[in-house]
Amino acid sequence: MTSVWRVCLTRGGRRGLTAPAVLVQGLLVMVLAACSPDPAGPRPDPDPDPGDPPAGPDWAHVKAHVRPELALPDEFETPVMQPPATLGWEDGLFISRDGLHLYAFYAPADVFQYALGTANSQGCPQVDPYLRGPQLGMDLTTNPWGCARVLHSDIVHASRSSTAAAFSAWTLSGMANPVRWEGGFQALPNDDGTIDAVLSQSTDDRLNDLLWARGVTHDPPISAFTPMPDPINSTGQEDNPHLERLAGDTLVLLFDNHGVGDAVTSIRYALSTDDGASWSAPSVLGAPVNAGPHEMHPHLYFDGAHWWLYFASQRSGSLAIYRSRHDPSAPITQDFDRWESPQLVLAPGVVDDGSGTVTGVGEPTLTADGDLSFAVVFTAAQGTTEFNKVEIDPWIARRKR
Repeated sequence: MTSVWRVCLTRGGRRGLTAPAVLVQGLLVMVLAACSPDPAGPRPDPDPDPGDPPAGPDWAHVKAHVRPELALPDEFETPVMQPPATLGWEDGLFISRDGLHLYAFYAPADVFQYALGTANSQGCPQVDPYLRGPQLGMDLTTNPWGCARVLHSDIVHASRSSTAAAFSAWTLSGMANPVRWEGGFQALPNDDGTIDAVLSQSTDDRLNDLLWARGVTHDPPISAFTPMPDPINSTGQEDNPHLERLAGDTLVLLFDNHGVGDAVTSIRYALSTDDGASWSAPSVLGAPVNAGPHEMHPHLYFDGAHWWLYFASQRSGSLAIYRSRHDPSAPITQDFDRWESPQLVLAPGVVDDGSGTVTGVGEPTLTADGDLSFAVVFTAAQGTTEFNKVEIDPWIARRKR
């Protein structure tokens, strides 16, 4: 998921976050804030020099005891954490259909605690106390407000030569950009070996918008992206996009959305019958998918016989991963919004020695072979500080062959 964390910006400078209501949905941090100009203007960061890594939990120990709960053990192997995992915030996951590329929304900090701790900041908030994990060459200093450092996300990339190998360490992708928050990268493979890519990016004057780049190769430059055509983007927040070709020139775009002042997250979709030249107005998926209170992270998967919609939902409390099969009696190109009752795939599970708590799982994304990559968010029970308490990592449950 692109973490549904946003930063309020204006073309003339930074806007302070005032009177926020912070809503935690397992994996994501949503700051539903009214943005108003900072009358004092940006102020210097009171702690401009990076110090030692922050004090905090024994994360290596906690990670070793995280156990997501698999609801379909006949289909998937026991989930395992993926090798690129670090102490950074690895959210908004996407694994390519061939299983050779992994992408993530990345910030070198505890983004959840940062959201809580800086929500009422005026001017330049402290960043250094929250920094955690490798910075991977991210530009945290370039900004128009004179701040010593500005926290934001970039998209990171890992690769491997075959699905039998482990992923490489994260590297900063070509989509890296100072100041803005990017994430939610997803790629649709084309017959000619290129990809059509989509992502979510914070904007100057409203919430996240969706951008795309067509006919590019993996790890494309941010300069290749342009805003998706109207009427996809709105004054609300578009996030976690998934682009899929249903047949011929018929494309579908799924994403999760919340409008201005709207605390509810829903999955929406738009259709194009002319290969993306024009799009229908986005519609909210009906029941049983959007059952409330929050549905997000849509991912469409064809297993060779049926279309499946994987998504995350809080319908049973904590954020968990579900899937719904498209009604086989309804052609998907003619009646897209015809989904059967969702089935639980993964529940949060436990930290089996009590050294922490798993608070949610989400961001489902599958390879062509059906291997399920996802994100797990968890907290530590001991050693936490106001700057270092929550962690999120990439995991995978391989389909049984």
